[in-house]
Amino acid sequence: MKLKSQGLAAWLRLTWMAVVGVSLHLRAQVTITSDDMFNQVGQYYLAYSNGGTNTVSVAGMLGTTGGPQAWDFSSGPQDVTNRFDYLIATNVSVYGPDFGQLGATLAEQKTDLGNSVPQSWLFFKQDAQKGRIDYGFVDPNFSASQPENVFTNGLQDFPASIHFGDSWQGTTVFSSVYTLPDFGDFPDQITYTSTDKVDAYGVVVLPGLGFLDCLRIHEVVEYDISLDFGDGSGLQPIGTQYLLNYYWLSPGHGIVVQINSAGTQNAPPTDDLPGGAAELVRMFETNHAQNTTTNAPPSIKNFTCTLGKTGGALLKWTLSPSLKQYTVEYTTNLTKTATWVTLQTVTNNFVIDIGAASKAATARLYRVLGN
Repeated sequence: MKLKSQGLAAWLRLTWMAVVGVSLHLRAQVTITSDDMFNQVGQYYLAYSNGGTNTVSVAGMLGTTGGPQAWDFSSGPQDVTNRFDYLIATNVSVYGPDFGQLGATLAEQKTDLGNSVPQSWLFFKQDAQKGRIDYGFVDPNFSASQPENVFTNGLQDFPASIHFGDSWQGTTVFSSVYTLPDFGDFPDQITYTSTDKVDAYGVVVLPGLGFLDCLRIHEVVEYDISLDFGDGSGLQPIGTQYLLNYYWLSPGHGIVVQINSAGTQNAPPTDDLPGGAAELVRMFETNHAQNTTTNAPPSIKNFTCTLGKTGGALLKWTLSPSLKQYTVEYTTNLTKTATWVTLQTVTNNFVIDIGAASKAATARLYRVLGN
């Protein structure tokens, strides 16, 4: 979020130095932290979905990169209502102890309230430094012959802190069983690679929850599949499948909207999903408490301005853990229509204005904007 720095005004010899004492309340570029995600036993949320059995047009829904912008998901398909509950991993019967030995402490349990499909589970832990680490999943819909899918390594799917402009990638391998009609079951191995970037921000409108600040994540998933046909040749590569997923994440609510493409064989689906989405999921109820501490708007603090003996002005402030870069601007005419001139954009905590060196220089008013 861009912010104007807090107030400081003083006459300093020949040049007037100040910082605008006004907060800029833009609903944009929030930071999503682990506290915003679902990682506590007893948390739950309800979401509408088309169920993934029919394609849904998403024309006009996806928006563009950047922001701020608004996405309206207040209406949409309600074919299926899913409930997501967060449980102690080892309490999940049959499968829980296996994943607990790997390091999973929590399980996300997905239940179709209409009982049209079996329950499924995602096993993970919330790491204070790395974020959410997945160890595998159990899903009879993925493979009825072998619903338990164990990752060879923990997969980071969401970092502990997420900002606009961030990107990350994760890779893991797991084994399953692929069923070919009329031929039977064959062991397979899947190399899963996800590439994520936070490419947009703004507000999202949801049924039952109103509008919320959000970040949008663009994710391309690649499944490299090998199959063992039982002829003694071992695993043989048979192809690659691509998916494109969009996630909207909001403070105190985690993932509030998810749009998943259908799979493609030769290349990832195009970003606008002209053929529609395989699944559209929209949250409408949760008991997750709103995170009001970690997402308080950051501010520029301890701003100082020092004039050099031979001219120039040193502008300094304290670095904020919630901000990635700072833009220093100045104006010589503080009015509603003032023109602000950019001095410099930096990632550190100071800028030197050599333009303030001249005795004839017009008085300058400074502001620092962080994002």
